Amino acid sequence: MATRGGSSNGRRPAAPAGSVGHGEYVVYPGTRAELYDCLERLTAAAGDSPDFGTPGISLDRTRLTVRWFGELPATVQAALADHPGFEVAVQQVAFRPADLRAEAARLAREHAGVVAAATARPEGDGIEVLVPPAAVERAGGARQALTAGGVRSDVPLFAEVGEAAAT
Repeated sequence: MATRGGSSNGRRPAAPAGSVGHGEYVVYPGTRAELYDCLERLTAAAGDSPDFGTPGISLDRTRLTVRWFGELPATVQAALADHPGFEVAVQQVAFRPADLRAEAARLAREHAGVVAAATARPEGDGIEVLVPPAAVERAGGARQALTAGGVRSDVPLFAEVGEAAAT
């Protein structure tokens, strides 16, 4: 069974049931403790930096991908320096992760009839937007529903059809 992990400083709010919040991660059985130790150090060093994106663990649990906007601070570099037995890769993202999260919240708030949910993509390249099936049917497609609903953003939107999960 997977469990939720994250910064133990108590400052981060809990994610809604069934989701993982920024600065939190899922702990999967069978993954080496060293990887999670490194992830804990990363989370502590990055703190609430608006440049810190969503880290990723490869399916074979041999690689930790750190997504970051701009130059990696020395404190974060130091946190990632010791990682025996697995690879750490730093991936530069196109957009500041905090800006993507704020834009996703704005889209969901201002376009509730067309946007069932919006989240920053872990890759840092835009926002995933969930469009309700009824809006898609009326407009003839997810992208068309966004256009018809006046949904506009300065970042790329990746439209998918679906309903938001109940929380």
